[in-house]
Amino acid sequence: MTIFVTGGSGFVGLNLLEQLLARGDHAVSFSLAPPPVEAMRVFDRLPGTLRHVDGDVRDAAAVGEALAQSGARHVIHGAVITAGIERERRDPASIVSTNVQGTVNVLDGARHQGVERFIYLSSASVYGANALADEELSEEHTAPLPESLYAVTKYAAEGIARRYGSVFDMQVVATRLSAVFGRWEHDTGLRDTLSPPYLLTRMALAGDTAVLADEGHRDWIYGPDVAAGVIALLDAAALRHDVYNIGTGQTWSLRQWCEKLTARQPAFSYRFGTESDADPSLNPGRRAPLSVKRILGDTAYNPRFGLEESFDDYLEWMEG
Repeated sequence: MTIFVTGGSGFVGLNLLEQLLARGDHAVSFSLAPPPVEAMRVFDRLPGTLRHVDGDVRDAAAVGEALAQSGARHVIHGAVITAGIERERRDPASIVSTNVQGTVNVLDGARHQGVERFIYLSSASVYGANALADEELSEEHTAPLPESLYAVTKYAAEGIARRYGSVFDMQVVATRLSAVFGRWEHDTGLRDTLSPPYLLTRMALAGDTAVLADEGHRDWIYGPDVAAGVIALLDAAALRHDVYNIGTGQTWSLRQWCEKLTARQPAFSYRFGTESDADPSLNPGRRAPLSVKRILGDTAYNPRFGLEESFDDYLEWMEG
């Protein structure tokens, strides 16, 4: 099976490519830059095959040509600018053109290619302020209230993708990813907010001190579990819905992560401070867990990495 992956050189894209190649698939990665050398060393040892195409999803002709040459019947669209407030102020046009028009371009190329299943990688950030409630975030019952330009464009593109599938009779599924961290996370220049577990782990390995403002309770999901969820949707014989949350259904806190780091790296320390002296990049705020009833019911998805499992795997991976 050939799978066309946009944003393949990004954090989630690399996790997807690794799992696709591990099971022997042929993947075509369409991205602004090729995967990092470290990733290619790993990928070259896997049974699947990978072809990378340099390209920008804002270039409709390039997208269409790459899709046609790939022969893919399955698309995972993950190319995005994950913008922070400074980029919103500096360059909102690029955020909108990449996240929204870029999605239209990939959808259009997929339609002309006769793609059978199109998976759009959306985000739990679309739930906005409703994520602060105590209830699980449900695809059916929790209304999206996107606030940041990133969340607004993700929700807009999600809706466009679903409507496109309906109009052009192409199966389109949107996935709302929970708070992702873990393997292959790196600064691509397009992701302004790196995950706190990644930043804290880097600080621990360097023996630094972290200052937190809150506990950071979230449905943190390890990169390999996100990839497994997306691939489960790709493989499912039939899907009853066009929107699926991908999370673990549970929460743990950054305090718990820091406690494990201090046990592993005694030179590392952390403390809680005020919002004014805490590092804002380490304080994403609380978010209720995502309901995963839909994806568990419709696919073979089975998240394997809770706090203990993800910590052990990630530290071994980072230190190796």
